[in-house]
Amino acid sequence: MQKLLRLRIDDTEKEAVYAAEKAERKQQLREKKRREEMQRLEKERQAEIRSYKGLMVSEKMTSNKQIAATSKSFQEVEEDFM
Repeated sequence: MQKLLRLRIDDTEKEAVYAAEKAERKQQLREKKRREEMQRLEKERQAEIRSYKGLMVSEKMTSNKQIAATSKSFQEVEEDFM
């Protein structure tokens, strides 16, 4: 009887240990996925910074015809640019 009781206690303890280990593995996996997602987002952000996407806005661009239509000389346009 005591042997059976001891086996049940041992099984219960093992189950508790396994459950704790499983929870810890799940937490580690969540942390790993979160770090990977943060790295991916940072990589995308760095790629966007390195690209000319923000600089090449069509509304800010002027053509030679548009400059010629104004009374400004090219030197005046260059001075305004800087």
